[in-house]
Amino acid sequence: MPCLCCLRYKFARLANSHRLKRSVKKNTIAIPLFFLLCFFGYLSFDAIERPQNVIWSDAEGYYVYLPSAFIYNGFDKAAVRDTNYLRVWPGTDQIYIKYTCGVAILESPFFLTAHLLSRPFGYASDGHSLIYCYALMLAGIFYLLAGMCLLWHSIRAYYSPWAAGAVLAGLLFGTNLYYYSFFQPSMSHVYSFFLFAALVWSTDKLLQGEKKNQRWHYLLFGFIASLMVLVRPTSVLVLLYPLYRWSKRTPDKQAFLKSHAGLVIMAAVIAMLVWVPQLMYWKSVTGQWLMWSYGDETFKYWKEPKLFRVLFDAWNGWLLYSPIAFIPLLGLVLGRHTNQHSEPILMFTLAAATYLFASWWAWWFGGAFGHRCYVEYYALLAIPFAAVAERAFRKKWSTALFVLICILLIYYNLGLTYNYRAPWDGENWTYDSVWNEIKRLF
Repeated sequence: MPCLCCLRYKFARLANSHRLKRSVKKNTIAIPLFFLLCFFGYLSFDAIERPQNVIWSDAEGYYVYLPSAFIYNGFDKAAVRDTNYLRVWPGTDQIYIKYTCGVAILESPFFLTAHLLSRPFGYASDGHSLIYCYALMLAGIFYLLAGMCLLWHSIRAYYSPWAAGAVLAGLLFGTNLYYYSFFQPSMSHVYSFFLFAALVWSTDKLLQGEKKNQRWHYLLFGFIASLMVLVRPTSVLVLLYPLYRWSKRTPDKQAFLKSHAGLVIMAAVIAMLVWVPQLMYWKSVTGQWLMWSYGDETFKYWKEPKLFRVLFDAWNGWLLYSPIAFIPLLGLVLGRHTNQHSEPILMFTLAAATYLFASWWAWWFGGAFGHRCYVEYYALLAIPFAAVAERAFRKKWSTALFVLICILLIYYNLGLTYNYRAPWDGENWTYDSVWNEIKRLF
């Protein structure tokens, strides 16, 4: 019978080996993430010629909550650079912001860090000096990387690392996610991309039904879902996805709701608390707790939606400028009968979102590169994209064809991205204009 000292020695060695394995695993993840962060940082700082323009126009509308709250103690005109775009509410001296404050909440850690470092590094602590612009550029990189990490985990639950890697590379370098991560990181889209990816990941966690950390997963889901809608209110459509998956997985819904009532109520409370700052802002500036903040901007084309133009028009047509998106759309069509990844609800959600975009008064959504409203929806298309990639990787010839197509479409997207000078819309911007840009590439 082994002595007690020998047993202790063996257990100590076993424990140390486990710690070493965990340490090695953490390092193998941390090292590539660090280099990826540096690479993304280089892309962003190289892409933006005038960093001071990171806080301007729409981007300033998302951001201005932060300097107003933390520097100027109110929504005074002093907190705003672009006073032609952000104006005062009639009869008051307070700036009116039509955008909700979800982006500002996500930007706040980076803003506060920049504010603390501004004076030590010799920058003005006014919320608009270059250090704040650099902070927002880093925020865009952080949320892009976080969204990609979450998608990696979601894809790997079903498909190989090769498929996951191909999908993430294709979505980033082959679509206008690239432009809104590195050229326009202070717009709302990379933040919504992160939240959509987080919603997919969080939905998986909830439906696994694990008792461990279940309470935290419900709280996190409530926070993510609510913040996603607070960033872009039309994203409420995406909540159909977790609801559908829950409905499909839960035969006895009444019994489930009874047994999980406390958790559901906690998630709902967290979701409501996320909206408190926005409600308080509306009340303080306009006197109303709830309102349509966009004024005369409406879905005026709801009876005659510009569906074809949203998808294919020279003015930012989604599939014209990001044709690699045809691959995950093919994945949705191929998987609609098996319903392995909830393809029917993804198709419905995407169709409903397209109808909303096509009904908006400015269906092309201003001076954008490609149709910017689809950027966040790439997170929902990642797994259908991976399904096609996994099929392609089964044979050598189909692997070669798939890789070649992706490389060509990535070259197409990056070429147009770096040639883009806003705006590519208006009467003088036609299909001939787009064709001339394509000819420059090839």
